[in-house]
Formats: sequence, structure tokens, C-alpha cells
Amino acid sequence: MKLAYFYRNLNQGGIQKMIVNAANYFVEQGNDVSVVLMISGGEYVSLLDPRIKLIYFSSLKKSRLFFSFSEILKREKFDVLFTATPSLNTFTIIGRLMARVKTKIVISERNNTVVFFKNSALTLSKLTFLSIPLLYRFADAIVAVSKGLGKSLQKVALVPAKKIHVIYNPAWSPELEKQAGLPVQHDWLDDTVPVLITVGRLVDAKNHELLIDAVALLSKKRGVRLIIIGEGPLREKLQTQINRLNLQDFVRLEGFKLNPVSWMSKASLFVLSSDYEGFGNVLVEALAAGLTIVSTDCDYGPAEILEDRYGFLVPIGQVNALSEQIDYALDHPIDPVLLTNRAREFSVNQIMKHYQSLFTSLIS
Repeated sequence: MKLAYFYRNLNQGGIQKMIVNAANYFVEQGNDVSVVLMISGGEYVSLLDPRIKLIYFSSLKKSRLFFSFSEILKREKFDVLFTATPSLNTFTIIGRLMARVKTKIVISERNNTVVFFKNSALTLSKLTFLSIPLLYRFADAIVAVSKGLGKSLQKVALVPAKKIHVIYNPAWSPELEKQAGLPVQHDWLDDTVPVLITVGRLVDAKNHELLIDAVALLSKKRGVRLIIIGEGPLREKLQTQINRLNLQDFVRLEGFKLNPVSWMSKASLFVLSSDYEGFGNVLVEALAAGLTIVSTDCDYGPAEILEDRYGFLVPIGQVNALSEQIDYALDHPIDPVLLTNRAREFSVNQIMKHYQSLFTSLIS
């Protein structure tokens, strides 16, 4: 099978990590695999198997984007091409129609599309949302990464339920547990004061402001520190908040880390404060590190991953509830063996079998 994964870049992000895991799996199974990128480079490029072919757009001029993509489709003649997010999903569908190729298109929703639409500014990406009911029906298959997202997408895209396939993200691999054992040099991680950790891009959806406020509240009651791993446009704003609350000795923005699981495994508790998600890869990574989790009960993902026994859920946007649950969880950690076993249920090998079945059915 000649298979391609298409995305903007391979910078930090859950979608990019999923593409790396999936591409590596399929090339290992003997398939001809390519990763098509608009922009070259990215932190995750080094994680790709060297047998994977990297293909870049010949031009990034807006007037040439569809031509560049159609050119690749005509030249490579992929059996199946996978992409994700509304803007690239619609772009890919139009591109295939223009190229007039037989490539099967599998599009994917990785986030809460409705909430994203409501919260985003009026841009081309937002206008793309309006084309979903018109264009998604031309995809050969649609993948949703959680059951909740799948139900929501059915209503938004106006497509029959049989066209939507719920496949969780392939978030666990043996490499994760190896990474958990790697050393990390950080003065807080060798101390007796409990350390909270969170991982995610510094963007509005992750609501790091809420978590910082919760730490400010909890620090009045007990000693606690917070490490935030990730980069993004809100770094300066978050640092200003930390300074305003005099939390410089309690909260640190540590930037992007290629192997965050090695940091997680040294912490006391993982916290996810998101307003919305599609799945939540970092929750599986925290489980793989054997780390007790406190997460907002946002749509979608956390409740399906943690269920009622693998972590603690709190309502979104409620600083007091988050602070109190963190306090409780620090004193009532969950058995690490239970957590690591749960993480393995989202293994690359197990999840990718569902993709293998889907792709095979489309070309048979």
C-alpha cells in the first residue's frame, strides 16, 4: 500500500506526534510511506523512520498551494492519503477533485470543532468551518479520535454515522516507558516539595491561566510547585501572570521538550486544565509515566481515557475545584501499575490495526 500523511509541519503538537507514530508503524509493516508537508523542518522530523519519504510543497504562495498539492497527488499516485483539522481536510478534498486522481482521502477531526469555531476570530480557518457540511461528504472516510467528538461531528458535517470511524490516538509505545527512565536535570525534581507538571502548547485552549491561579490558591495551604512544558504565543502573557502573582519561585515555563515523559515520571502529579480537547495524548503519556492525573472534564477525551478509576476529573474553568482536587490527589496517588497498564490500551500497535483495516477496506 502506498500511503501518505499530509500536514502543515512537524512542529510540536498532538497531531504531529500521531503522524510520526502512524507513519513509523506503517513503514515498519512494509508499506511505501510518505509524509507530505507544506513547511520543511520541525521538532518531530528527527523521530521519523529514515525509510519514510519526506515531500514538500514546491511553492507556499497562496495562489500556488492547490497547484503544488495537485502536482504531488498526480506524481505520487498514493493509494490512501490521511490528513487532519478542518482547514486541511477541506483543502485536501478540493485538491483531490482538482487533481482528478483515484487516491482515497481519509480526513480526521482531532479537536472540538464546534468550540474551536466559536472561540476563534473571523479568519479563513473559521470560514472553512462553514464548508464542512458541503465538502466532508466527498471524503472516503472520516476519523474521530473520541466517541464524543464523533457524535458531535456527525451533526456538524451532516454525514451518516457509518462514514465516521472512532479510532483513538496511537499514543503509547514501548519507547514511552524507555523515555520515562531517562534522567532529567532540574533542581525541583530532586526536592521534597511536590511538583505538578503539565504539557501542552501555550494557547488559549489549554487554559494554563486557570492552572496558575489554582497553584496560587493551593500555595497558601501547602508547598507545591508547577512546571509547564510547551511553547506558544501566550508565553509572555503567562509569565506576566506568574510575576503578578509573585509565583516566580513556584511556577516555571520550561519550553518545549522532545521527550516530556522523562519529565513527567519525576513529577508528583500531572494536571490538564484545558477548556476543550479532541482526545488528549498527554494524558496517555502521563499514564505511561505512572503519574496520577487531575484533568478538567472537557469535551472531548479526558473522561473516555480516565473513566472513573484512572484519574480525577473536575469541571472546566473552576479554579477552586481544580485547586482542591490537586490537593486531594497529591495525598491520594493512584497505583502506578494500574495507570501504566491503562496507557498500554492505547498502544500504537493496537490502535494502528484499526487504521490498517480501514485503509485496506478503502482500496480493496
